[in-house]
Amino acid sequence: MESSAERRIDPSVLSYIEAAQPVQELLQQVLTQVAGYSLMLMTGGKPAARPDGSLLLARQAAGRAHDDLLALPVPALAAHHHHHLSRAAESTQWAFAAADACAAADASDGERDTLSRALWSATGHLRATARLLPGFEMVDFGQACCAAHAHAATAATPR
Repeated sequence: MESSAERRIDPSVLSYIEAAQPVQELLQQVLTQVAGYSLMLMTGGKPAARPDGSLLLARQAAGRAHDDLLALPVPALAAHHHHHLSRAAESTQWAFAAADACAAADASDGERDTLSRALWSATGHLRATARLLPGFEMVDFGQACCAAHAHAATAATPR
Protein backbone atom coordinates (compact mmCIF):
# COMPACT_ATOMS: atom_id res chain seq x y z
CA MET A 1 0.00 0.00 0.00
CA GLU A 2 1.35 3.41 -0.96
CA SER A 3 1.77 5.93 1.85
CA SER A 4 0.67 9.54 1.54
CA ALA A 5 4.34 10.65 1.43
CA GLU A 6 5.01 8.33 -1.51
CA ARG A 7 1.98 9.72 -3.34
CA ARG A 8 3.35 13.24 -2.94
CA ILE A 9 6.86 12.44 -4.22
CA ASP A 10 7.42 12.46 -7.95
CA PRO A 11 8.11 8.93 -9.30
CA SER A 12 11.41 10.06 -10.82
CA VAL A 13 12.51 11.29 -7.39
CA LEU A 14 11.49 7.99 -5.83
CA SER A 15 13.62 6.20 -8.43
CA TYR A 16 16.51 8.52 -7.66
CA ILE A 17 16.15 7.88 -3.91
CA GLU A 18 16.12 4.13 -4.46
CA ALA A 19 19.27 4.29 -6.61
CA ALA A 20 21.11 6.85 -4.47
CA GLN A 21 20.58 5.19 -1.06
CA PRO A 22 23.16 2.41 -1.64
CA VAL A 23 25.64 5.01 -2.89
CA GLN A 24 25.20 7.10 0.24
CA GLU A 25 25.50 4.04 2.48
CA LEU A 26 28.71 3.06 0.71
CA LEU A 27 30.10 6.58 1.14
CA GLN A 28 29.24 6.50 4.85
CA GLN A 29 31.07 3.18 5.26
CA VAL A 30 34.08 4.46 3.33
CA LEU A 31 34.16 7.67 5.34
CA THR A 32 34.15 5.62 8.54
CA GLN A 33 37.15 3.65 7.28
CA VAL A 34 39.20 6.68 6.26
CA ALA A 35 38.24 8.50 9.48
CA GLY A 36 39.45 5.56 11.56
CA TYR A 37 42.72 5.46 9.65
CA SER A 38 43.03 9.22 10.03
CA LEU A 39 42.50 9.00 13.77
CA MET A 40 45.37 6.55 13.97
CA LEU A 41 47.57 8.88 11.93
CA MET A 42 46.73 11.93 14.01
CA THR A 43 47.18 10.27 17.39
CA GLY A 44 50.71 9.17 16.66
CA GLY A 45 50.09 5.62 15.54
CA LYS A 46 52.60 4.46 13.00
CA PRO A 47 50.80 3.11 9.95
CA ALA A 48 52.35 0.34 7.97
CA ALA A 49 54.51 1.39 5.06
CA ARG A 50 51.60 0.37 2.85
CA PRO A 51 47.95 0.70 3.86
CA ASP A 52 46.28 -2.53 4.86
CA GLY A 53 43.72 -4.34 2.71
CA SER A 54 40.69 -2.76 4.35
CA LEU A 55 41.89 0.74 3.50
CA LEU A 56 42.67 -0.27 -0.07
CA LEU A 57 39.19 -1.77 -0.38
CA ALA A 58 37.68 1.41 1.07
CA ARG A 59 39.54 3.49 -1.52
CA GLN A 60 38.20 1.25 -4.31
CA ALA A 61 34.69 1.50 -2.84
CA ALA A 62 34.98 5.31 -2.84
CA GLY A 63 35.83 5.19 -6.53
CA ARG A 64 32.87 2.88 -7.17
CA ALA A 65 30.54 5.22 -5.26
CA HIS A 66 31.77 8.15 -7.33
CA ASP A 67 31.22 6.24 -10.58
CA ASP A 68 27.74 5.19 -9.43
CA LEU A 69 26.92 8.82 -8.65
CA LEU A 70 27.92 9.91 -12.12
CA ALA A 71 25.63 7.26 -13.61
CA LEU A 72 22.54 8.30 -11.62
CA PRO A 73 19.75 9.98 -13.55
CA VAL A 74 19.02 13.09 -11.49
CA PRO A 75 15.57 14.67 -11.67
CA ALA A 76 15.46 18.41 -11.11
CA LEU A 77 13.84 17.96 -7.69
CA ALA A 78 16.83 15.88 -6.54
CA ALA A 79 19.58 18.12 -7.97
CA HIS A 80 20.40 19.78 -4.63
CA HIS A 81 20.66 16.39 -2.93
CA HIS A 82 22.86 15.06 -5.74
CA HIS A 83 25.09 18.12 -5.44
CA HIS A 84 25.79 17.39 -1.76
CA LEU A 85 26.19 13.66 -2.35
CA SER A 86 28.71 14.42 -5.11
CA ARG A 87 30.60 16.86 -2.87
CA ALA A 88 30.68 14.19 -0.14
CA ALA A 89 32.24 11.75 -2.61
CA GLU A 90 34.79 14.35 -3.71
CA SER A 91 35.64 15.27 -0.12
CA THR A 92 36.11 11.60 0.71
CA GLN A 93 38.59 11.28 -2.17
CA TRP A 94 40.28 14.43 -0.86
CA ALA A 95 40.48 12.77 2.59
CA PHE A 96 42.24 9.74 1.13
CA ALA A 97 44.81 11.99 -0.56
CA ALA A 98 45.31 13.97 2.64
CA ALA A 99 45.67 10.75 4.65
CA ASP A 100 48.40 9.64 2.25
CA ALA A 101 50.25 12.90 2.94
CA CYS A 102 49.77 12.46 6.71
CA ALA A 103 51.18 8.94 6.60
CA ALA A 104 54.61 10.36 5.78
CA ALA A 105 57.04 10.53 8.69
CA ASP A 106 57.47 14.27 8.16
CA ALA A 107 53.75 15.14 7.92
CA SER A 108 53.07 18.71 8.94
CA ASP A 109 50.31 20.25 11.05
CA GLY A 110 49.02 21.84 7.84
CA GLU A 111 48.64 18.41 6.23
CA ARG A 112 46.80 17.13 9.30
CA ASP A 113 44.54 20.22 9.16
CA THR A 114 43.84 19.46 5.50
CA LEU A 115 42.85 15.92 6.45
CA SER A 116 40.53 17.19 9.19
CA ARG A 117 38.90 19.67 6.79
CA ALA A 118 38.34 16.93 4.21
CA LEU A 119 36.68 14.66 6.78
CA TRP A 120 34.50 17.51 8.11
CA SER A 121 33.53 18.49 4.58
CA ALA A 122 32.48 14.96 3.63
CA THR A 123 30.51 14.56 6.85
CA GLY A 124 28.83 17.94 6.42
CA HIS A 125 27.73 17.14 2.90
CA LEU A 126 26.35 13.77 3.98
CA ARG A 127 24.43 15.47 6.78
CA ALA A 128 23.01 17.94 4.27
CA THR A 129 21.65 15.09 2.16
CA ALA A 130 19.74 13.82 5.18
CA ARG A 131 17.78 17.09 5.33
CA LEU A 132 16.96 17.27 1.64
CA LEU A 133 15.19 14.01 0.81
CA PRO A 134 13.56 11.27 2.86
CA GLY A 135 15.46 8.03 3.33
CA PHE A 136 18.94 9.49 3.84
CA GLU A 137 18.86 10.10 7.58
CA MET A 138 22.12 9.60 9.46
CA VAL A 139 22.40 8.09 12.92
CA ASP A 140 23.15 10.71 15.58
CA PHE A 141 25.06 8.84 18.26
CA GLY A 142 24.70 11.86 20.51
CA GLN A 143 21.03 10.94 20.79
CA ALA A 144 21.64 7.24 21.50
CA CYS A 145 20.62 5.80 24.85
CA CYS A 146 24.27 5.14 25.74
CA ALA A 147 25.01 8.85 25.24
CA ALA A 148 22.23 9.76 27.67
CA HIS A 149 23.56 7.25 30.22
CA ALA A 150 27.10 8.62 29.85
CA HIS A 151 25.84 12.19 30.35
CA ALA A 152 23.84 11.17 33.43
CA ALA A 153 26.84 9.32 34.90
CA THR A 154 29.12 12.30 34.29
CA ALA A 155 26.64 14.72 35.84
CA ALA A 156 26.27 12.50 38.93
CA THR A 157 30.04 12.22 39.52
CA PRO A 158 31.19 14.47 42.39
CA ARG A 159 33.96 16.91 41.50
